[in-house]
Amino acid sequence: MRLSRRGWNNVIIVAVVIFIAMIQLPDLIKARLASSDGGSPAEVASPILHSLLPAKATISQLVLPHHQIMKKEGIWVSEPSINTEPQVWVDHWQSIAGTPVNDDMMVKLKSQLTSPRTVEIWLQSAEEPIRVTVYQQPQFWLLKSWQGSWIAISVEEAYLFPL
Repeated sequence: MRLSRRGWNNVIIVAVVIFIAMIQLPDLIKARLASSDGGSPAEVASPILHSLLPAKATISQLVLPHHQIMKKEGIWVSEPSINTEPQVWVDHWQSIAGTPVNDDMMVKLKSQLTSPRTVEIWLQSAEEPIRVTVYQQPQFWLLKSWQGSWIAISVEEAYLFPL
């Protein structure tokens, strides 16, 4: 059987489409199975949390509005001094993760955002600090993450800032 030029073009086109389908098929099957499962109950009950800091970041210095916490000779110290261990505040800021806030919600909240606080978080692996803008709302706190996205957390003020 001899194929014309048009016939060979059709064979090549069909072969390329089949090849692309074979490459995409595993991903399509995984996506279809994941959507039919509905997710585990834990995934459905709690939204995905976004971290304030990069995953493996290590804080070297924390500059809060009224306090500066840094490591001197292997020990965390605060200037001015605070009643609790400075390590506690570093651990709190290191572990912050919250619910992502989308752009539509930020537009709605924009009129309520007054008196921002800025926190500088110096990481061991970075030359510049991460500057986190923090807004207090009646039910939650809004923080701008290292990626520039907004997250919401529900904690007491004493969890974020020494009193």
